[in-house]
Amino acid sequence: MNRNLPKFFLMFLSILFLFSFSYASQIEGYVLDGQTGDGLPGANVFLEGTSLGSATDVGGKFVIPNVPAGSYTLVVNYVGYQEKTVDITVEEGQKLQQVIDLDFQAIEGEVIEVTAQAVGQMQAINQQLASDKIASIVSEQRIQELPDFNAASALSRLPGVSTTQSSGEDNKVIIRGLSPKYNSIEVEGIKLASTGSSSIGLVSDVFTTTAGVNTDRSVDLTMVSPYMIRTIAVYKSLTPDMNANSIGGTVNMELRESPSGLKWSALYQQGYTAKSNTIGNYRAVVSGSNRFLNDKLGVYALLNAESYDRNSDNMSASYIVKGDASTIDPVTGYRPVAVGTVTFNRHLETRDRYGANLILDYNLPEGSIKFVNMYAKINSDYTEHQQFLNYDNGVIQWRLRQGENEIDQQMHSLKLDYNFGPITTDVSISYTSSKNVLDNARVMNFNQSSAILFSGPERYNVAPENLKYLLGNVRGDSLVVLRSGNLYSSDYKEEKFTYKADFELPFNIGNMASGSFKFGGQIYNQSNSIDQETPYVAFDGSTSGDESIANEMQKALYNTYGLSVSEQGKFTGTSFLNNDNTLWDPFLDDKFGDIFFVSNPSLLTSIMNYVSSNPDFDATNALFGSDGNDGGWYNGLYQRLTNDYSYDEDYYATYAMTTFNFMDFSFIGGARYEKVETKYFAWNGEDMRNVITQQMYDTTSLKSNEFVLPMGQVKYTPFEWMDVRYAYTQTLSRPDYHALTPKFTYTQGNTIHTGNPDLKPAKAQNHDLNFSFHTSKLGLFTVGGFYKTIEDFAYNANYRIDAAENAGFDYLANYTLVKNGQNLILPESDATVYRPLNNPFDATVKGLEIDFQHNFWYLPKPFNNIVLGINYARIWSESKYPIYGIQVIPQPRPNPPLIAFVDSSFTGRLIDQPDHVLNSYIGYDYKGFSARISAVYQDNSARGNGGWFPENNNYGTEYFRLDFSARQQLPVFNSELFMDIRNLNNANPSWIQRSINGFMGIENYGLTLNLGLRIKY
Repeated sequence: MNRNLPKFFLMFLSILFLFSFSYASQIEGYVLDGQTGDGLPGANVFLEGTSLGSATDVGGKFVIPNVPAGSYTLVVNYVGYQEKTVDITVEEGQKLQQVIDLDFQAIEGEVIEVTAQAVGQMQAINQQLASDKIASIVSEQRIQELPDFNAASALSRLPGVSTTQSSGEDNKVIIRGLSPKYNSIEVEGIKLASTGSSSIGLVSDVFTTTAGVNTDRSVDLTMVSPYMIRTIAVYKSLTPDMNANSIGGTVNMELRESPSGLKWSALYQQGYTAKSNTIGNYRAVVSGSNRFLNDKLGVYALLNAESYDRNSDNMSASYIVKGDASTIDPVTGYRPVAVGTVTFNRHLETRDRYGANLILDYNLPEGSIKFVNMYAKINSDYTEHQQFLNYDNGVIQWRLRQGENEIDQQMHSLKLDYNFGPITTDVSISYTSSKNVLDNARVMNFNQSSAILFSGPERYNVAPENLKYLLGNVRGDSLVVLRSGNLYSSDYKEEKFTYKADFELPFNIGNMASGSFKFGGQIYNQSNSIDQETPYVAFDGSTSGDESIANEMQKALYNTYGLSVSEQGKFTGTSFLNNDNTLWDPFLDDKFGDIFFVSNPSLLTSIMNYVSSNPDFDATNALFGSDGNDGGWYNGLYQRLTNDYSYDEDYYATYAMTTFNFMDFSFIGGARYEKVETKYFAWNGEDMRNVITQQMYDTTSLKSNEFVLPMGQVKYTPFEWMDVRYAYTQTLSRPDYHALTPKFTYTQGNTIHTGNPDLKPAKAQNHDLNFSFHTSKLGLFTVGGFYKTIEDFAYNANYRIDAAENAGFDYLANYTLVKNGQNLILPESDATVYRPLNNPFDATVKGLEIDFQHNFWYLPKPFNNIVLGINYARIWSESKYPIYGIQVIPQPRPNPPLIAFVDSSFTGRLIDQPDHVLNSYIGYDYKGFSARISAVYQDNSARGNGGWFPENNNYGTEYFRLDFSARQQLPVFNSELFMDIRNLNNANPSWIQRSINGFMGIENYGLTLNLGLRIKY
């Protein structure tokens, strides 16, 4: 049967060629706004009584190919405008040109003047209706007239879309409850490079905890300025010509191009941050465009620069489950919990952003060439003063984190669109890259023991805000001790070359059926790498101790800086106090306690530079007879290699699909084949805490996977004002880069941290059903549902290796290195393994989305200028997660007890999934004035699952935020004044744990206000 497939394919293609070449005539042209002359995107253009038609692109252009010779009535409709018909005659082989002007809807013969916000809304409605996918659109007019702060903020207004935030700024997109790493971000159809993370992996300093290397496939959208964007589309169902690595959805941003004639604009704004009570934020944007050579060559350029204060106060808390199954409350079903730690994080950050666009396009006789260049950079200069209240051991720890994080993102693409006879050809080559760099970031640790009064059961089931009475034992700064210092560096890079070709051949069978056959392929070669360094010093010597590296270093620092010391010769907090009074201001209104100590960054930075640059303090210094673990500056192989990796990914894809239109039905079907080959290089090692004897051992893995993914969509239009769409697609989510590592690391805590090069991509089967109702008076009302079944989701497992070995689940030999009969790495038999695995249970995500977009043009003045939009999503998700434990089974003496492997599971939601998402806006235009107030509501977003302890399941509380924006055209220089206010009601995201609803986190960043001037010519 397989031998017949090529024959069938050639026969089918030949038939299509015959149909195509038999009718070479076509109709092409533009649909324009009759008042402004601007192109109308998404207009429906068709020949009455036939299946032949087309939709206009973002510039208002349409092409109807393969039109048989004859006389027709050309019909053009566009929601919000009056339908127009034109009688035409098409001759054999003719390319008929048509320019259609549409007028806005009229009342009793009077044409209504359309307002700016109404135009933006109608553009989005019509583009959404014209899409061959289930999609949500942000139109050019909406983006440019009252722009959101960045692309992520603009997306957050769409149905089923929410965002993650960084100090109050939307940065990554959650689509239908699926985390950012499960969604694809594209510009001009080119997938952007993931922006990585500066999160530090394994370290040796016992006083520092890190989040671990986190290099997933998500993209930080704060990089993208809204002023460079033409339109944004969120595709919730895919077609076979799209990269399938997108379970949640694909975001595609089209960039602005050059219209005819010289155009330029300049914008400058100043901003206010209520959190720090400062004025000084700024944004500047300059752009210009023109066309040359009889409008064949277009040039568009944009530059933007900005600087913003992103200060915030962030609280987090952890809880410890007390008791066993016998202590479960019969009413609540939960065991008692006690607050473990409460963390205060006073985050200070100045975030600078720079960007540039250069777009060249050249019109050819039968197509065009487009050269797109985009560059964006973020530079975050941050300082964090952290205070950890450990109610479980009575210790208070203070940590200073300070550094500069630089993120670069760039894309360059060259694309040819050309018609070779009836075949439309799109060929492109692109280069994308990203960098995420952190250089010598300081992390300093202080603590004070016995600072919190000891408490027992009276602390059980008590929320953290009710434990302040236990803080009465905190003593003075002279008993705060400097413990350690770290200099962290991280250099993440991603580069990708992509080659893509698409070919589309239209066909029609008489006038009643039409469509196209499309096929093509894509190849990319991608490389990722991370280079981290984690050198550190422990200030555990004494100014009065014997001769050793640690003691001599302590004495040198004491003499150089005149530091105060305790009776034990340790450096005390007295010398490091910060005299900036604002840092001592109440933290979240002192709800969880006072700030007891704040350190001085400049002095600590000087000390770290002094220590790290002095060879006498290097832990390998033999001057004092060091054997490698006598203290000092540790910067050995473990600090330089344990988190490093390089990863290469080669991707090959091909697809075939057909579009078929018959009567009121439109069908798209086909399949996509994808194959990925990977190579991974990393380092095995054991943290020996000895820079002389420390060794690291390289390891490599080679893997591949391939998938065939069928997809199909059908659209039924029973009435002119209604359509029904159903889509079935299969999509993927490839694992995080760091999770695929073949290396393992054995740490001092008797733990083994490893990756899993055998991780499979998650695969989803997606069902979407969508109903749309649209008229000029109604606007657009849509209601839809979706259901996703996802197999092989990756999750992070941990288990005792001895129990796993007894069960045949994993083996100690997998984490043992032997050379010439000598054990290089041999973990203890009861070590705990941390390892990513594919979930053997399927996850499900389902939801309901409702969207209503409306403007009141038909009402009498002044109500006719009101624009309204509201959308709501209700989302459910469920997954069963395996969990592993041990059971100690006594054995007859003298045999040791048997350690049994316990394989269990719990049911929970997918992380980041909200239960409810509601977005709404109401806008008003009057002459040159426009204003809009927007609301965002989210509730019950999943933040974490407790595993064995459901008491620690945690979720977001209700979050409701108001934003406001307005502009006023000025009578001079074609200018306008604009203002936007974010977080008008000073909303704070927070999340709580399940059993006692105790706070697990609060983010407080306050209101921001911007006021600016824009000139456009």
